[in-house]
Amino acid sequence: MSLIFYTRSNCDLCSKAYALITLGGLADQIKAVDIDEDLELIQRYGNQVPVVLNEQTGEKLSWPFTASQIQELAESTPSR
Repeated sequence: MSLIFYTRSNCDLCSKAYALITLGGLADQIKAVDIDEDLELIQRYGNQVPVVLNEQTGEKLSWPFTASQIQELAESTPSR
């Protein structure tokens, strides 16, 4: 599994989203990326964060989402 959590500093929604990630037991399996450190990511996700991306499938969740949706995203596999 390869999940990326796109976030920003001082983002209340991002904190809520991370709490859902933790609730789903995925905190140790997700890579958090602060978009403010990369101009391309700011342009791509600026007003959408928090976003969770499954790198293997390309599927993503933009806020609002639930813990069960994150779990489903984590369990999805690439289509062939």
